[in-house]
Amino acid sequence: MRVVVLSGKGGTGKSCVVSSLAVELSKRRKLVLIDADADCPNQHIIFPGMEVKREKLYVSKIAVVNNRKCNLCRKCLEACQFEALKAENRVKVDKLRCEGCGACVLACPQGAVKLVPKLSGEMFVRETKRFPLVYGRLVPGESGSGKIVHELRKGGDEIAEEEGAELILVDAPAGIGCPVIAAVAGCDYAMGVLEPTPAGMKNLERALEMVEYFRIPYYIVMNKVGISRENERKAVGRFGGKIAARIPYDEEIPQLLAEGIPPVLGKGKAAEGFRKLAGKMESLLV
Repeated sequence: MRVVVLSGKGGTGKSCVVSSLAVELSKRRKLVLIDADADCPNQHIIFPGMEVKREKLYVSKIAVVNNRKCNLCRKCLEACQFEALKAENRVKVDKLRCEGCGACVLACPQGAVKLVPKLSGEMFVRETKRFPLVYGRLVPGESGSGKIVHELRKGGDEIAEEEGAELILVDAPAGIGCPVIAAVAGCDYAMGVLEPTPAGMKNLERALEMVEYFRIPYYIVMNKVGISRENERKAVGRFGGKIAARIPYDEEIPQLLAEGIPPVLGKGKAAEGFRKLAGKMESLLV
């Protein structure tokens, strides 16, 4: 079973929820954890271990000009919408501007331009004390993080099959863009982490619209309960029976994270809330 945890915005405590669930659920069943935020991964900070695999990912392309064939007609420059090509004595490609769309390839009458694979990021597999962790890193300035997330998901599926894991837990990126869609698609269940603020509610609504598009059943965890009673009442009115658990606000959490400790291993009220959430999730996954 594949379960994705998402929130629609950053700062809701989603990764705290995921790391805590991973620790508790790994006591009961074999699982694989995928940190699907290739732009800003963080689960590897909480879960140290031995790196067992590192793979370069070429998920985007870049234009390359064969200046022996090029006659400087500049038709490629006219076709490029990103101003990635410059021509003086020869045509040069700006590596940061080129999106690899291929318009220059189609425009060139000499066949002097082609697209070649470009290093976009890396995938890492780490064997932690409790479970395998799959995460990735996007090369700074590169695009294509959605495609990298697809590769991370594929890598996690392969490890789960090899090790006979019952559960794949996916920590989705913030927002609702391509990386989030890649994290959500194909999952069996979704968990929305709700921060009781106006932005938290609105952004989770948008994220859940995407979940509903894929017809994935979901429930909601309200995190940081206690920071705004008024917004909590509004959240209950807005999301109703979909709220399956509430995690109280606890100042112990940032202290634990600063030490690289999963929040569920704390002694405060939030840690107890995470343990209860894991128990409830077990019953939902049966």
